[in-house]
Amino acid sequence: MSRLLLFVIAVSVSMVIFSVQTASEQRPAGKKSARMQIIKGPALESATDNSAIIRWTTNTGSSLIEHSVVHYGTEPKNLNRRAESPNRWNQSLHYMIHRVSVMNLTPGATYYYTVESVRGDGTPLGGRSNTINQFTTRQHQ
Repeated sequence: MSRLLLFVIAVSVSMVIFSVQTASEQRPAGKKSARMQIIKGPALESATDNSAIIRWTTNTGSSLIEHSVVHYGTEPKNLNRRAESPNRWNQSLHYMIHRVSVMNLTPGATYYYTVESVRGDGTPLGGRSNTINQFTTRQHQ
């Protein structure tokens, strides 16, 4: 009998913990965030001969888990490559800093890029850049 009671208690505690975690990961009802917009950047944070980090800030997060995306290429009209980084929005902040590593680049090449935020399923969240920016990787030495 005591074994059954311990099992029931363990299951009950697990259910309570799971429901608290799930509730904490959802946006409170009626709390609607402003439309996501870029408030700083995008800008090159750093570059090496074969990689770069692109950073930008949005006025808010839009969902708890989202992906920061950089669309890039060596021609401004052909941004056919994509780099992304998953982020978790800290709801206590009124902004979100996005950082994406772009890897396997060619030394000394100029790259053009735009940025955006999407849900994990690819649905756009806003916060898309309207301009095409550029950077050049370092030459081998």
